[in-house]
Parts: sequence; structure tokens; C-alpha cells
Amino acid sequence: MPNPRTLLPLLLTACAGHLPATTTASTCTPPLQGAASLAWTVTNTSAQPIACAHVGALTASLLLHSASTGDTELPFPCAAGAVTTPLVDAGTYDATLMLRAAGGALVAAGPTQPSLTIIAGQITALAPVVFALDPQGPMILSLAAIGTHGNCAGGAGITGNRVTIAHAGGGCAPFTLTRMRGGVAVGTYVVVCSSPQIATCIETDETLSVTGVASGPYVVSAAGLIGPIGCWSTNEAVEVAAGTSLVHVLQLEHQANQGC
Repeated sequence: MPNPRTLLPLLLTACAGHLPATTTASTCTPPLQGAASLAWTVTNTSAQPIACAHVGALTASLLLHSASTGDTELPFPCAAGAVTTPLVDAGTYDATLMLRAAGGALVAAGPTQPSLTIIAGQITALAPVVFALDPQGPMILSLAAIGTHGNCAGGAGITGNRVTIAHAGGGCAPFTLTRMRGGVAVGTYVVVCSSPQIATCIETDETLSVTGVASGPYVVSAAGLIGPIGCWSTNEAVEVAAGTSLVHVLQLEHQANQGC
């Protein structure tokens, strides 16, 4: 059962803020509003607590669904772990707590707690939510030269490619990427940021994949060379979300370098 706590001082303050100049707080009727308290924990699949940042979660958002008034979503810092909501209209709601990434993408959703009753003048407690997540996910990249029918001979004419991957906060991510074509591994590419290797041309129907990537933001840089000259390039921000696959096409832009 919920454990309500009084909200009377807060409600009176809210009420007094809307009083006419000739009215006193003692004659004010507080609005029919209450609040909810909620708590959450993020763990790995072994039940060990982990930071929200390790699963790419920036906010914990409470979705309150009312059959009469629709949806209200209230975001809070994920790192807080426990909060009390602002005042909401008293009534019955279905409540769902969600973790969202910086761009608003859904990281995880807890079980819906149905028929939560927000009582006027009180704080109603939700059941605590535990998000058990794999803090890693696969990264699957491909390359496409913009405005061409392919990357290699007969298309953009690229003869070699370079790829680097770095953490958005700095530092190389030295992954070993598997080159796949038609579901068959055709080689590997080792990311070395200080001295990127040059691979044979990577066609549009190839992928570069790696598993076990720690969730979070990355910067991927790729270049397409014609002979020794860098004629195509891109520098793109991507984000790996916990337990989900990042599938991303790197858009190579033509560079107006001599020899291109």
C-alpha cells in the first residue's frame, strides 16, 4: 500500500501564490493536487549496481497515464536515484518509469504500476524499480559515398579506407572490427587511432561489426582514399545504448583535394 505523507505546506504555498491581494492564505482552498515519490536502481545482469552513464541513461522519466486527461511525462536526473514529483492533479494513473538517453531515446522501461492513486495533499509512494541491464551492445557500421552507386570501382573509385573510433570524452576505442559481406566474414580491421591502417575498399554492402561495446557516445571518423589521396571523409557522433545494437551508415562526403 502507498505510504502518503502530507503536502499541506506546499499546497498552501502554491495556493497563496495565486491569491488576490485582498485574500489571505487562511481563506485559500488548496488545489486538488498531490505528488508521488519514486526510487530506482540501475544494475548489471549480475545485480551489481552501475552508474546511469554506463548504460547511456541521462534521465529517469515518470510517465503518468490518465484515462481522462492523457499522458504526462516528468523527467528527472537518472543519477538522483530517488525523487518526489512536482504537484500533479489528484486522480488515478498508470505509472511507468523509463530511462532515456541524452537525445530522448528509450534505454529501458520498468513495469507499469497500474491504478496508482494520487491523493490531494499527500505524497504517494511508487514501488521501487530496478533496471537490470547489460551495459554493453554491438556496433555495426557501414560506409556509403554520397551521390554514388558504390564506394569502390564503378562507383566512387575508392581504393582504400581508414576508420578510427574514439570515446566522445576522449581516448581511442581500439576495437577489432569484423568485415562482413553477405553474412560471411571477409576479414578484420583493427582500430589504431594514432596510425590508422589502410584497408582495401569497403563496399556499401559490407559491414564492420564488433560486440561487447560499452554503452555511451563515440565519434567515428572514416576516410576513403583514391591511391594515397584522401578524397572522401566523414566524422560522426554515434551512441551505443545498453543491450541494443547500434546500426549506423557513415556518410562519406567528397573532398575537393587535388587528384580527387
